Amino acid sequence: MKFTKMQGTGNDFIVVDQRDKKFNLSKSVIKNLSDRHFGIGFDQLLILEKSNAKNADFRYRIFNSDGGEVEQCGNGARCFYKFIKNYRLSNNSTIKVETKAGIILLSENSEGMVKVDMGLPDIRKAINRHGVNYDHVAIGNPHAVINLADNNISEENYHDIALDIQSSWKDGINVGFMSIIDTNSIQLKVFERGSGFTMACGSGASAAAAVAISKNNLASPINVHMDGGVLQIDWDMESTLTLSGTAEISFEGEVNLNTYA
Repeated sequence: MKFTKMQGTGNDFIVVDQRDKKFNLSKSVIKNLSDRHFGIGFDQLLILEKSNAKNADFRYRIFNSDGGEVEQCGNGARCFYKFIKNYRLSNNSTIKVETKAGIILLSENSEGMVKVDMGLPDIRKAINRHGVNYDHVAIGNPHAVINLADNNISEENYHDIALDIQSSWKDGINVGFMSIIDTNSIQLKVFERGSGFTMACGSGASAAAAVAISKNNLASPINVHMDGGVLQIDWDMESTLTLSGTAEISFEGEVNLNTYA
């Protein structure tokens, strides 16, 4: 199986083209491939397929490192766009892709920043069984956003809280720990379903920025600072929210799937 290793703000992926050949990767094979010691190593597997939708150019599927399929990945979507452009799969400046969460639009500006139309966020207050307040944000993927006063967000300190909130949702939930830096900037760490803490999370950045704009009166665009770099979120609270950032190809490779069965 040929693959392309990519990264967007430190969130790393392999992209596999399944337009002509289906590899039918099982959960266990995906998990073994994602292992950073014995496999290729990645946060998510992105699969490109032909779309059956009349209003989409391609189908975009996302699998976490535990093999579970999810609805959306903003950082992955930028890599997906770069993959399509690098291999000249489309001449369209704006590419429409089908996801489990619906159709999303991908484009690129003159500075090489890839923009993803993430849709309209749905924000609701929630509280977990141990009294932790958070904002539940649906933006393709489900997210729990917790606003912290501390800019030094320790993964060790918040690991158990993230697991506790995730366990209260049947299909799991991504948990973002946010702190406000200034009127246009936030700090963020995201504990993703099936992957744990990652270097960055595009849909998580979108969810946190939506909360910061609507609940904390921060001004759009918002710069979201994560371990892997900075993403920019634009939202006027009326039209759809957009996510912008870079995406890069790391290397190409070929793997014998029998080794990981």
